Amino acid sequence: MSVRKNEQTTSSFNVLDTALKLSTYVCNILTNEKIFIPRYQKLIDKIMAESCMIYHNCRVANKIDMRNSDDELYFERAKLRVKLEGEAIRMCEELLTDIMISEKVFHLRASRVKWWTKLTIEAKNSIDAWHKNELRRYGL
Repeated sequence: MSVRKNEQTTSSFNVLDTALKLSTYVCNILTNEKIFIPRYQKLIDKIMAESCMIYHNCRVANKIDMRNSDDELYFERAKLRVKLEGEAIRMCEELLTDIMISEKVFHLRASRVKWWTKLTIEAKNSIDAWHKNELRRYGL
C-alpha cells in the first residue's frame, strides 16, 4: 500500500533532495560572472565548496550501512554517520554567513538573498532533524 504524499514523514531522501537542491542552486548562481565577479574568487570557491560538501556529507552519511546492529563496528559507523551530519549542519551555518557577506560584496538583490537563505535554512533544519533522530536512535 502506498502512502499519500501529505502523509509522508521527512526521510533521509528528503534531506538529500533538499541538500542537492541547495548545492545545484549555488553552483548555478555562482557561474554568473556579472554578479559574482572573479576578483572575489576565493569567496566564490569557498561558497561552492561549502554547498557541495553539505550534500556530499549527507550523501556519505546516508550510505553508511546501519542494518547489522550485532556487528562490532556498528557504533563506530553510527558515530561517523552522526559526525558527517553534524559537519553538514556546521557548513550550513558557514554558508549563511557567506550569504550575508555576498549580499554586500556582490550587491545581491534582496529577493535572491531571501531565496538563498531560505534554501539554506531549509537544508539545515532538515539535516538537523535527521541528526537529532539519529542521535536518539543510536544513543549517542
